[in-house]
Amino acid sequence: NAQEFPNFGIVTNEELALKQCAFDKNANAVVLLHEAFADYDDRHQLITHHHVRIKILKEAGFAEANVTIPFYRKAEFESIDRVEGITINNPKGVDMKVTRLEKKAIYKKNIDELRGEVIFTFPEIKAGSIIEYKYTSVMRHYGGLQDWSFQEHLPVVTSKFHLVIIPNTEFAYRVNKTMDIAVGITPDKANGAVQFEMHNIPGLENEPYMDARKDYLQKVIFQLSGIDQGSDSKKKYMTSWDEVTRELSMSAEFGNQLGKSIPGTSEFLKLVKLMPLPEDKMKSVYEFVRRNMGWNHVYSKYSMEGVKDAWQKKSGSSGDINLILVNL
Repeated sequence: NAQEFPNFGIVTNEELALKQCAFDKNANAVVLLHEAFADYDDRHQLITHHHVRIKILKEAGFAEANVTIPFYRKAEFESIDRVEGITINNPKGVDMKVTRLEKKAIYKKNIDELRGEVIFTFPEIKAGSIIEYKYTSVMRHYGGLQDWSFQEHLPVVTSKFHLVIIPNTEFAYRVNKTMDIAVGITPDKANGAVQFEMHNIPGLENEPYMDARKDYLQKVIFQLSGIDQGSDSKKKYMTSWDEVTRELSMSAEFGNQLGKSIPGTSEFLKLVKLMPLPEDKMKSVYEFVRRNMGWNHVYSKYSMEGVKDAWQKKSGSSGDINLILVNL
């Protein structure tokens, strides 16, 4: 039932009549519901079913009918399928009209070698429309488990996430939230699951001088913390700062990159080493990397292909650029 979302397309009279978000009165649209159910299949792939319902309150909210679902496409790590959508209109309060999203209106777009997007636009949009869609994300393993953000750029009435943990593993979690918004956490030890739920969350738009929007979101942060290896043996991951240091230092995509020789930088480094002040050296390296590297809009703490590859391409993720800075 959780996977099929039996409430898909079943809206309440209150949702149909809603003209203003009670806790964010200037909002042009409001997320009535975002729920997801994450489980695994017989190959231990991470299967996450999403269900989203949005009410368009004003014409200025029509842009919410343009939906983009990002996914990690490299090596076919993630796929998005079973996309369905409907537009619900009830202009006179009597005859509810449901318009289905056509399959030909759904298409995939490759952003770069790492990322892709599934894109579609809802038809028959008016002030007062309710748009609703569901889809399934399939990832090759639980390494793709992402943080669950209750908060979005729109206000959210209800956000909930149900996670079933893969057997013989442990995941630690931390809730990042403000004091005035309660979060419901329902563990289900018998089934190795936990559910998180939050209500009436104001929207968080990008603002001038905001340093990192993601840091301010109300969300649940997940991290692999242990693997049961049998015979009463359990390997722990990053449950202390010493373990964090050890795991990251040994990581091929992180610590191992700090000792790599970056092509074409030897002459520059010889000149930098002649500078007497450490601060001048730091500034020179910073400007050197800034001139030679561009950001590919991927957030990461890792260098997935290695700093040498990123340097030669002159483009990389935030992880590539940060590790190149530290390396030099």
